[in-house]
Amino acid sequence: MTETRIPPSTRKTTRVLVVTDHAAATPQLLAAVRERAARGPIDVVVLVPNPAPAEWHPTHPERHEKAAAAQAVLDRALVPIEHAANGAVSGLVSTRHDPMDAIEETLHEQGFDEVIVATAPHHIVSWLHVDLPHRVAHLGLPVTSVTPTEPPTPVTDPHAQHTIGPSLGRRMLNKVPEVTLYFWVIKIMCTTVGETAADYLNDNLGFGLTKTTIVAGVLLAVLLSVQFALRRYKAPAYWLVVVVISVFGTLITDNMSDHYNVALTTSTPIFAAILAVVFAIWWAFERTLSIHTIFTTRREGFYWLAILFTFALGTAAGDLTAEKFSLGYGVSIAIFGGTIAAITFAHYVLKLNAVLSFWLAYIMTRPLGASIGDFMSQHDHRYGGLGLGTTGTSYIFLGCILVLVTFLSITRRDVTEAQEQLSSA
Repeated sequence: MTETRIPPSTRKTTRVLVVTDHAAATPQLLAAVRERAARGPIDVVVLVPNPAPAEWHPTHPERHEKAAAAQAVLDRALVPIEHAANGAVSGLVSTRHDPMDAIEETLHEQGFDEVIVATAPHHIVSWLHVDLPHRVAHLGLPVTSVTPTEPPTPVTDPHAQHTIGPSLGRRMLNKVPEVTLYFWVIKIMCTTVGETAADYLNDNLGFGLTKTTIVAGVLLAVLLSVQFALRRYKAPAYWLVVVVISVFGTLITDNMSDHYNVALTTSTPIFAAILAVVFAIWWAFERTLSIHTIFTTRREGFYWLAILFTFALGTAAGDLTAEKFSLGYGVSIAIFGGTIAAITFAHYVLKLNAVLSFWLAYIMTRPLGASIGDFMSQHDHRYGGLGLGTTGTSYIFLGCILVLVTFLSITRRDVTEAQEQLSSA
């Protein structure tokens, strides 16, 4: 039996993505690249997550300065990697600080056959970053883990499916906005409208709770179908869904309380448990809860399901605090506003994980917005309030939302430069 040898010129070139949070070639990384090149020709791209803090928006000028400095170091490091790979090597610094976000965006834009992960372990408080190689392996590509203390180690996930790449289905850009100050202002106003608009339709227009729920549910289904059909983030479509899903989430809680007599002390932990299950299933399928990589239909489905139950949970928690505990609307605003301030402090000062910080703050904005809505629309000697009515309060906040969304649609302040470039390509 004779062995058939494949001439070097006819061997398939394997595209390898090398991910490192050090813009330099460590001996362990060079060894991993050299070992892979010995098995066949490779085309290597070195990816470095952005060294700027995660809370900086991708268009922040200092973020670009740090990225430029990292790119300069990376350019010098490419020479030894080229020698190890025995061929030309390219490199880039991502707009994303989170390694998983950077990897997924790159895999979504380009095709790769293997990934080499050479990132340093993160602090325990960043628990969503733990075991990055296994999270990457969940995407369905062969992964090699490189650490300073151990030889290169293959990492596999037997349950993984190749679910990401430029050729898989309809290519989409990120479907949600960047997290800026505008995002949080509009989000809080949407939650306020959710509280007042539900009361306006139910009481002022006389729809009743059942009809209001049906109308809101049908409208939400129509708007979600439009949102899912889009291939990139569009401010009017996105925020219109947020407004209506806020109303529908409020009505879920109202139905449980008024129609089924479920106490707020019961519905609040129920919604908290449901939301936890949604996050757990989302994590089990995707190995990330980041909103920066919502570019598949499944992820978008998990995202909106989580949003729905944050509104239901926030409504229940806000009503429980303000009314059942008789603390009043003003005290409730102070409690939930203070909680968001504490989360912000934990993120900026104590370096609480960005993804965890986002979702904690997102959940808390719902009861904050609901308390603001009740404070402005209601007037009660026990709970306080300005007594502007649900009609006036709804129109005020809807007008503000319209102005801000129009501004963002024109200026595109909540869209990353990378997404702008891809959308115009």
